[in-house]
Amino acid sequence: MKRSTAKAELLDQGLTIDHEQFEQLCKMVIERSERTRDLELTPFRGDGGIDVHAVIDRDLFHARLGVQAKQYAPGNTVGARTIRGFKGALSDQNYHIGTVITTSSFTSGAVDSAERDYIRLIDGDHLAGIMVSSEIGVVEDEGSYDLDPGFWKAFEKPERDDVIPSLEVPQADNFDIVRTVLRAVDAGADVKPAITEYVRTNEADTFDPRQSDYYAIAAWLLGFLHKDEQVTIDDHDLRRWGLTRTGEEYLAYLDRGDQDAADDLLYRQLRDVEIISRVYNELEADGTILRSDIADVIAAETELSASTTDRRARTVGEWLSLLPEIRTSGRGPDQEYVLVE
Repeated sequence: MKRSTAKAELLDQGLTIDHEQFEQLCKMVIERSERTRDLELTPFRGDGGIDVHAVIDRDLFHARLGVQAKQYAPGNTVGARTIRGFKGALSDQNYHIGTVITTSSFTSGAVDSAERDYIRLIDGDHLAGIMVSSEIGVVEDEGSYDLDPGFWKAFEKPERDDVIPSLEVPQADNFDIVRTVLRAVDAGADVKPAITEYVRTNEADTFDPRQSDYYAIAAWLLGFLHKDEQVTIDDHDLRRWGLTRTGEEYLAYLDRGDQDAADDLLYRQLRDVEIISRVYNELEADGTILRSDIADVIAAETELSASTTDRRARTVGEWLSLLPEIRTSGRGPDQEYVLVE
């Protein structure tokens, strides 16, 4: 397709993802377009209008950058009031420079307000142009462009269909390592070899590279990580991972020692994992469930073969037992999970 058509297709794609995914997209665009450090989604819902944070490094200066993302349909323009509110958020949180990115456009009043306060505005056409030039979400071949299906596939979320894909039945049962993987990604160790090395250094020196996939997927199921674009390292295509806003929030609670808030957030995310939700429904109906019953649910609700359901049932049981309202006793297939008031 032509460049102009590719830009229109990119904007359409940008409107099909949800708002937090659009913020993740803006983060990816910034990462590819600017030399930054500390690039992250801001951790709290009450972020004061700042969706993405970064530090811009140059030879003669560095500056804190705050970004606001506005996923608006065409015709729903960003006005001067939004820019004034964003200016206040930048000032309140000690940002030096600011950028507003939207899929639509800006009113003349918004443009005038931004120019007075040195705020950069990126409208939908400009955003799509950056993405085409940097081949973000598109691939170019001799002047012709196609959407990059691998890039947009990264925005897929866990299924909510009748049959749960085998990928979405967790294989990671050590939540200390889940937290270490989150810290690895936060520190920039965002691909399998780097995650493996980080975990070996900071948590478990026998950590196997294959487990990096299991634990990153577990964090994705919990909504703490999002899939980033793939990169090629040593002729291998590797998935990159990034922290979601929920993941940033979880680490922020842990860093400031607010264990109760961290646990409450973890419990909420656990209950929202589809396979946990379905097993929980069975538990609520009977008040008690055995690990063998969990294996039966997995066999009935997923694509997994019978030979793997017992092993996955143990992990699902470990996830279930983290919830404060569930007590466990026994071992093996007869291990019992009881819902208590």
